[in-house]
Amino acid sequence: MKEKKPFVIEILVGIGLVCVSFFVKADYYSTMIFSMGVGIMAASIVQIIRITYWQNPKRYAEYEAKKKEAHINSVDERKQYLRMKAGHVTYQIMTFSLLILSLILALVRVEVWIIAMIFLLFVLQWLVGVIVFHMLEKRM
Repeated sequence: MKEKKPFVIEILVGIGLVCVSFFVKADYYSTMIFSMGVGIMAASIVQIIRITYWQNPKRYAEYEAKKKEAHINSVDERKQYLRMKAGHVTYQIMTFSLLILSLILALVRVEVWIIAMIFLLFVLQWLVGVIVFHMLEKRM
């Protein structure tokens, strides 16, 4: 239960946001608050299901092996260096991407789809980080 407690709290926060969204008069902000609440609740429910799945006695040995491997990887100096280097390279790439995107969006005078672009940029940043980590891992 100790592992699930933060997710239960997040579900309660999500429920609170959904309830608050019904009292907000502005339609735009109401929808935004409602979506944040639903998103927090859905993510927390998925994490609780994942924890429950892996804590099943049938899968407990495999779960312990995964936890042990994750711990070893987290304290391994080489992996720490690779994560640091991947983060640094990703930061440099995304800094230039954000500058170029800002210039393009300023020239085009975009409004609504800026949010979608920023989200896709976030996804791109994550993918670049994973790819750079694996490239550095193979090279070293």
